Amino acid sequence: MHSISNYKHIFLLFALICINNFTAVAQKDSINYYHEKISKLVNTLDFSENSPNFIDNINQLSYYQRLIEQDSSLINAERALELSKKNNYTHGELEALANLATIYLYTGQTNKSIDFSLETIKNPDLKKYPKTEMKIYNILGQGYYFKNDYPSTYTQFLHTLAIAEKTNDQFHLFRMNMNLGTIFSRLNDNEEALKYYAVAFKYVKNLKDPTKEAMMLSNMAFLNIELGNLDQAKIELDETFALFEKNKQKTWLAWTYSTLGLYYLKLNDFNNALVNYQISLDMHDEFNDVKAKAEVKYGLGKSYLGLNNLVKAKASIGESIPLFISSDYEKGLEGAYRTLYEINKRQGNIAESLKYLELTEKLSNDIFKKNNRRNLTMLNAKLNFEKEKEDLKAQNELALNEQRKYVKWSLIGLFTLMVIVFLILRANKREKILNKKLANQTEILNENQIKLTQINANQDRLFSVVGHDLRGPIISLNEILTLYLEDQEGKDYFEKFAPQLKEDIEQVQFTMDNLLHWGKTQMQGSTVNIKSISVKNELDIILQLYRNEINKKSIVINNQVAANDKVFADLQQFNIIFRNLINNAIKFTPNKGMISISTEIKNKYLVIQVSDTGVGMTEADVSKLFSNTESFSNYGTNLEKGTGLGLRLVRAMVINNNGNIMVKSQPNKGSQFIIELPVDIV
Repeated sequence: MHSISNYKHIFLLFALICINNFTAVAQKDSINYYHEKISKLVNTLDFSENSPNFIDNINQLSYYQRLIEQDSSLINAERALELSKKNNYTHGELEALANLATIYLYTGQTNKSIDFSLETIKNPDLKKYPKTEMKIYNILGQGYYFKNDYPSTYTQFLHTLAIAEKTNDQFHLFRMNMNLGTIFSRLNDNEEALKYYAVAFKYVKNLKDPTKEAMMLSNMAFLNIELGNLDQAKIELDETFALFEKNKQKTWLAWTYSTLGLYYLKLNDFNNALVNYQISLDMHDEFNDVKAKAEVKYGLGKSYLGLNNLVKAKASIGESIPLFISSDYEKGLEGAYRTLYEINKRQGNIAESLKYLELTEKLSNDIFKKNNRRNLTMLNAKLNFEKEKEDLKAQNELALNEQRKYVKWSLIGLFTLMVIVFLILRANKREKILNKKLANQTEILNENQIKLTQINANQDRLFSVVGHDLRGPIISLNEILTLYLEDQEGKDYFEKFAPQLKEDIEQVQFTMDNLLHWGKTQMQGSTVNIKSISVKNELDIILQLYRNEINKKSIVINNQVAANDKVFADLQQFNIIFRNLINNAIKFTPNKGMISISTEIKNKYLVIQVSDTGVGMTEADVSKLFSNTESFSNYGTNLEKGTGLGLRLVRAMVINNNGNIMVKSQPNKGSQFIIELPVDIV
């Protein structure tokens, strides 16, 4: 009914939970030991299958059968569960459930394993058995790991580590620190991974297990190479090979040879890198670890590139790409694309190199955004876990305090009823004060959460603008200049794309100005210098700045602003407001359209209207213009780019200058932006 999982699944699980340090012989020895122990129990005169001792041995046998006799493991776990429920043996029931969750995980039934784990965690008696509790939280974390839910994995492993620290369980202290290091290594956070591995290595010394020690050294060597600590990495690699000479582990030897190849690659010793990557590849042919094989192929390609063998380099990198894709390893895929860009560039395949450059930049941007989201989610998971710990600690302290109060009241009750009443009234008063303080603190926390959410939203927007709208044109300019300097046909490319680059750089400058001023509006204490401003003079200067764009699209400007119209506002912010509005009007007005600017005095405000005959907007689009939760940005009629930041900046600055802003628009009939600013009546 159940079969052993494919090698890739088992190997990844071994790497995560340190099972691969046990050989098949050791597993069989443990299985034989419990078979003999159970046989002796059955043959005793007073034997009963309902005894806790018999159930415990069935559970132990099931645990050691989980890798090489999975059908038998499932049968024994289900039998132990049935006997435990029948005899109300809680510990046996929890152990059986943990074994079932483990078996389902190892046979690829991840969702079922998670369901069993979550059901087991609900049992209030679980905390009485810390080793079983650590086992089930560890299995739950592994289940989430296989579903790529790293924040949930992180939370479960932190929970297990906290129990191990509380009980000083040396094996689980080693195991969980290694598991946490493996997560961060998978997420390419090498510094954080190395911290956990260093702690795990300290505990593995206490276990006196050379295989585990070799595994840790191999992992630490890889991370130190990635971090540039090559001398330390070489020491660790030498120790690893020495340990593996005594304890043959072919899967880890393949990984370690690959790591040694990376070490020589970092030293630009491409011949030795090639030799070690080839040894690793030959070993990988005996098992199916797609991600590791992809990295070896990539390493071979980089080695050939270093030896200037472009044909073999290109072939090896090409073979790594489908492997990276199938293993969903975006960082490796990005490196492969970037290397193919470099190879094609050396070969003079300009079009091909630019294609891979585009793929590289797109993937790099995607990885950057995912990493930002992942880091925020991981941080949130850690903060939630710390909060749960603090809440639990507070609950325990509160319970202890309550117990002390009850003892105190009981003693006092022996002497006088009046003293008891007095203490109860006093306790109620203190409780009311505490509740009031807690309510105030909750309100403060909610306010801080709102501010933090807004800060995160602003940060995401700034990262998005900087990472996409500013970075792209600069990268394009760099590539064109490189072609200009290095390629004989570069001058032609430069002259062809120079006008577009000029427009892109001008847009970058405009966007950077908006970003800087947006940042100032978000800072507390930003100043507004109010003065009298001649509206017509300033608008004429702004229109002159955009004369090229206006002429290019043959737009008619109908400027009806009176010469004596003046407002009280910050001059710099006034210019930013109307530069953005006029820039948008030009962008969304088609060729030979019209932009009208008019004014009128209404109450104590000068109403300035900027209207266009452009593409207009729907009511839904208008509602998104100034939203802090939704992003709205469109290309102009000539595909001009926008960031969606300008109108938010306009609104913030209008409000800063004691004004109001309104928008009227209809699709295909144009838009009208109405600004009200305090009037200066001469």
